[in-house]
Amino acid sequence: GCAEGYARDATEIQNIQIADGDVCRGLPIPIHMVFPRLFTCPTLETTNFKVEFEVNIVVLLQDDHLITENFPLKLCRM
Repeated sequence: GCAEGYARDATEIQNIQIADGDVCRGLPIPIHMVFPRLFTCPTLETTNFKVEFEVNIVVLLQDDHLITENFPLKLCRM
């Protein structure tokens, strides 16, 4: 961090819906996502600045109960 404090800004890069309806229990659902090259950069961290990414999984149940989980990502340019 720096003396001025922290600023955090989240931007949605991509949004996909993976399943809908009565999803079969115990069935693995693979998640594959290609990040658009023009809108993403590698993960970056310096003394006063960093760019980080995460995947947010949102599950909305039939009774409108919402479950969310965040997973950090490290993007590398190849």
